[in-house]
Amino acid sequence: MPQGQAGPDLYRAALESVFATDPYRWAPPSAALRLATEWWSRLVAWIDALRADNPLLFRIFFATVLLAWLGLFAHAAWLVWRTLRGARRAGRPLSLAARGEPHDAEWYSAEADRAAAEGRLLDALQLAFVATALGLDRRGLLHYHPGKTPAECAREARLSQADRDRLRELVRSLYGYAFGGRPVDAEGYRRWRTSAGGLWHAPAH
Repeated sequence: MPQGQAGPDLYRAALESVFATDPYRWAPPSAALRLATEWWSRLVAWIDALRADNPLLFRIFFATVLLAWLGLFAHAAWLVWRTLRGARRAGRPLSLAARGEPHDAEWYSAEADRAAAEGRLLDALQLAFVATALGLDRRGLLHYHPGKTPAECAREARLSQADRDRLRELVRSLYGYAFGGRPVDAEGYRRWRTSAGGLWHAPAH
């Protein structure tokens, strides 16, 4: 470097170029970060004071926090296990159709009501869905086969948009009872049958 170029301006320019890089850029922390830092500092100070002034109360506090965390982890693990179990079971088709001689929609509807009267409400819902599917099949709105799942039936049914949404909601409700652990009672069964018993319409052309 020629000696004539050295001087305060050159040094100032060099320093400004260095301090303009990312490691030297500084911005004041946000209000939320400052508040969180302040509350954290207060909490740490309070815990230190509690440990020094009242060791017994500190142990009780620590044990309570530990039990709360363990409870949260246990609850999260239970939810994950329940979700995975429901996903595995939902991947299998429901046992909707009875073995042996085929029956019509009226037979399945009567069997559904008989199962409900005996308190077998989940079986009753499954039988009622077969009755609904067979009724749609009879009208040419669905090609039903016992090997099809309710979700497949809802996807393949040739219905108006409103009735397609209604059938999908019935299937979601059925899956919620069968796989999601939702308890089904007599009132829930009655509402399901009322919705399924409405008129079904083909899509408009």
